[in-house]
Amino acid sequence: MKKQISENKKRIPAKNYIILAIVVFLTICVVFYAKNWYITAKEYAADNSPLFGTISEINKNEISNYSLENPKFVLYVSAIDSNSIKRFEQKFRNYLINNNLTASTLYINALNYDEKELSDTLNTYLDSKVKTRISIKDNVSMYIFDDGKIVAVIKDANKLTTKKINQIFKKYGMIDND
Repeated sequence: MKKQISENKKRIPAKNYIILAIVVFLTICVVFYAKNWYITAKEYAADNSPLFGTISEINKNEISNYSLENPKFVLYVSAIDSNSIKRFEQKFRNYLINNNLTASTLYINALNYDEKELSDTLNTYLDSKVKTRISIKDNVSMYIFDDGKIVAVIKDANKLTTKKINQIFKKYGMIDND
């Protein structure tokens, strides 16, 4: 009788154990992939400006060609190194979108250049009426171009409110006076 009971017990085929092992292995792989993807996305967000993808990034050597095709534009120069700058850039991004200024605003990542070299390049575009010399040591700055020349230098732009930026942009004809 005992023999009959043990014969009636179901045997689990080895195939089921193999399938279980594969499912567990795939689950572990998916979890590690998701973890790495999350870390990479977080690092990417920390290293890149909120303006990335909203306004065009330009190379310092392309400024002269761009100014020939576009007489009026704003050049935003930043070296992202703090959360306060990121917060400003998020507000500035929203301001640019709301005022349809994304096409007339360019971005240079100052971290990609030597400070003196970039400063010297930008100083060649200064209008004779502008008395301020450009130094990229300032964290965030904006330069308003008109007919290939810098007509306004805005230092420490991250300390400005969007209302003040709006006033400056109106003064230099970047947006209409309403």
